[in-house]
Amino acid sequence: MAIKERTQQMRVVAEILLVHLPEILPKDQALAHDLLAVVGTALHTIYEDAEQSAKAWDKKAYHSRADEMRQEWDWALAASNYALGLALRPDPVNFTTLKKMLQMIRPNLERPARHQISDPERFRGAAQAVGQQQARKRTPVRE
Repeated sequence: MAIKERTQQMRVVAEILLVHLPEILPKDQALAHDLLAVVGTALHTIYEDAEQSAKAWDKKAYHSRADEMRQEWDWALAASNYALGLALRPDPVNFTTLKKMLQMIRPNLERPARHQISDPERFRGAAQAVGQQQARKRTPVRE
């Protein structure tokens, strides 16, 4: 994933957190959990990509660039874990937890000018899918 794709993923995260979740929270908790699963997955993907890029910089002996990359994106793993925790927990999501999520990401996260998600309903079931995926990872394989 290049910088362009990380930026694109961050725009999706910003749109979900700043546009769709505030509208959906009072009406539909299930969809709010699904959207948080999407946010958590996107942030995890961003973190993994940044770490992979940093390792590539390390191999080229550009250690200061690698450290810079890690520092720039080190918050993404914690934010991903928090979002996925909220998504998979049966507790209702509220505006306080949304505010904490925004603080974990970036204080300067901006509302996107153009919406990329025309219908957030298309993410319905995302939390369940992520939960099933995590359960498969935890289940030992029997031979």
